[in-house]
Amino acid sequence: MPTLGSATQLLIAGTLLFCQAALAHAPVFDCYLENDDQVKCEAGYTDGSPAVGRKVHVRNASNKVLLEGSIGQDNTYTFQAPADHYSVVFLGGDAHDATIQSSDISR
Repeated sequence: MPTLGSATQLLIAGTLLFCQAALAHAPVFDCYLENDDQVKCEAGYTDGSPAVGRKVHVRNASNKVLLEGSIGQDNTYTFQAPADHYSVVFLGGDAHDATIQSSDISR
């Protein structure tokens, strides 16, 4: 029969393993400006999984979808930057969405 110390150690070890598993598939999403005001976004997951086919929305300040596309075979999505403030939303599935504001996108 395990002692209280052993039970506590098992609980801590189990918790650490659960936390690592929970973080193993988080979204990775970044956008930057290229030449001619093209925005290029790269997407994937922390466990190395590709994001090919996942949807991306470009929304205005009122949350209206201006552009909709999908992550390509190279795990990127490129679009012409809107003139006004916008956000880029990566719809990663299973509560793995990520949003970047236009003010955070630079060269």
